[in-house]
Amino acid sequence: MEARDPLDAARLRWVAGTIVLNVVAVGLLAFAPWSDWRTGAALNLLDNLILATFALRRRDGYLAGLMLFGLVVGFAELAADAWLVDSTRTLDYSVGGGPMLWRSPAWMPLAWEVVAVQFAVVGGALMAWRTGTGLLLTAILGAVNIPYYEEMARRIHWWKYSGCRMIGGTPYYIVLGEFLIAGGFAVLAAWVRAGRWLTTLAAGLLGGALIFCAYYLAFQITDGAR
Repeated sequence: MEARDPLDAARLRWVAGTIVLNVVAVGLLAFAPWSDWRTGAALNLLDNLILATFALRRRDGYLAGLMLFGLVVGFAELAADAWLVDSTRTLDYSVGGGPMLWRSPAWMPLAWEVVAVQFAVVGGALMAWRTGTGLLLTAILGAVNIPYYEEMARRIHWWKYSGCRMIGGTPYYIVLGEFLIAGGFAVLAAWVRAGRWLTTLAAGLLGGALIFCAYYLAFQITDGAR
């Protein structure tokens, strides 16, 4: 299918570059025993700098909108983190240290911003190719991608899980939740492409609510009967 926006292909390559950067960076940080909250904050600031550079140089209003969408998602997601930390008691951020925002590391909204942008752009490209198949592939990518990051997060002292059913260091409910979240971000990206800021803000709030609902539902399925 022909691109809807002349910047679509270039934007996809740029965002894919941040995905590769993150995969390589967290892999290398696994060999850094001094890693803590500072490495998480630094990596996400670098991701944001890369994204903002493209948006400014190419005057890409859509990517700028996605960054706003992702930032709103990141702050709205703090409620989900608080529930995981205080209610399920399966998530522990204390291993990373550093300043906190409610029950999350202060840099966590930036991390979710980057994740939201990545899945919105990649998912949008896949859905432009084949709507239903692309959405399913996006959701699967979310589910299979997350165990790597969760395992690395434990090794590089960002966070860890316990007290739930897990594969390696990744809870089953996180895998299932990410399946739902990644697909949801791809769908919400269409709201952002409309270019209206109020719609973008609403999409971000819905994205944050989606994260909470996805984790809640997934936790009930995998661990609720325990």
